[in-house]
Amino acid sequence: MRPPFYLRQLKNDLDMWIAQGLVPAENRESILKSVGGGSSAGRLETIIAIFGAILIGAGALSFVGANWAAMTKAARLFVLFGGMWLSYGVAVWFYMQSRGLIAQAFVLLGVLLFGANIWFVAQTYNINSHYPDGTLLWGVGALAAALLVPSRAALASALAIGAYWTYQETFEFQRMIHLPFLAFWAVCAAQSALLSWRPGIHLSALSLILWLAISFEGLRTFLGWSDAEVLTVYVFVPLVIWSASQIRESGPNAILMTVGHYAFFVFMAAFAGLHLADGAQTGAASSWLAFAIVSSALSLVAVVLSMQRKGSTGLDLAGTGFAALATLSYVLLVKTSDDQYDIPYTITTLVVILWSLSRGARLDDRFVVNWSVVAFGLWVLYTYFKLFGGLMDQAVFFTVGGVLLIVLALGLEPFRRRLVAKDKPSAPVVTGEQK
Repeated sequence: MRPPFYLRQLKNDLDMWIAQGLVPAENRESILKSVGGGSSAGRLETIIAIFGAILIGAGALSFVGANWAAMTKAARLFVLFGGMWLSYGVAVWFYMQSRGLIAQAFVLLGVLLFGANIWFVAQTYNINSHYPDGTLLWGVGALAAALLVPSRAALASALAIGAYWTYQETFEFQRMIHLPFLAFWAVCAAQSALLSWRPGIHLSALSLILWLAISFEGLRTFLGWSDAEVLTVYVFVPLVIWSASQIRESGPNAILMTVGHYAFFVFMAAFAGLHLADGAQTGAASSWLAFAIVSSALSLVAVVLSMQRKGSTGLDLAGTGFAALATLSYVLLVKTSDDQYDIPYTITTLVVILWSLSRGARLDDRFVVNWSVVAFGLWVLYTYFKLFGGLMDQAVFFTVGGVLLIVLALGLEPFRRRLVAKDKPSAPVVTGEQK
């Protein structure tokens, strides 16, 4: 797994170096292959094969569904399980022919048919049970294929199926925290890291964020905290992770950087939305106060440690302390349905956005810069609607809002580009005499 846009930039640099005679042209593909960025022909072949596998699976399901009443139980099982094992058999054959990329498509087809088999068998034999268990069984089958082959397509399927499983368990059967998902997720995330597969790392992060989002009510019930207090979990914990990710160098696989990026995204989203949540009527819980203080301290300690390797500066220490203090102060002050602190908190949000923007620019971190610019644009729009929504004539309000959107579109993008642009000194042209 490489940093974002690493391969794209490497290709551009190689073309420039080849044109200047610094790198032999025949070494281009070898260099790209060494970092997993060789010719795209194999990837195109894989994508087309995966689409073909999905279409075959859809065709098989449509055939069984259309002829369901006319087929005997034995015929149904023969078609369903025969198709699944045939898919795995074809995958093995392609692996033996050293066509591993095409084999991945048939592994995916086998996973899809395995899921269809679960539901069709349950329908055939009128199996009435806790139906999320069927989704779990499907996910375990996909994960088994991902571990045994190993198959990236099956791993992506396992993560998607696991996310759907935890959604079913949380919203359709309980409002508590669905902890078993974490064990399933941990195996998927570990396999993604072992394969150094960037899309798998991203899918793992997104599925975990989904689980955190749908666990909000469960956390509130379990902890007995107010909405605002629970939302600070999504502020403080990512802030700790984001700060801790700067303690060490990210390394060639950039896993720490990716983890830090997602932590930053969750932190910014939760911090910006904190003022929309209701506080406790009788004051903050003592258990929450202990959590907030410990989390703030851990964040600050992580920043101090990262300052030793120049990963953070005094401004980052001040910004982290400000974000933690603003979060803690807001929850201590706000009461149920109390909006008198919305405007002051909006101002603190702008301060945090400007801090994250400066940090991203200093570290040349495009992810942080880009999302900070997006956050600033959303902040401007929110502030406009919040302050002037009830003060202007409707026509004037929407007209000014439209003009504001155009100004943001025209102004923020050049601003973002200036922040992420790198000053590259032009390499000297190698002439014949210099050779």
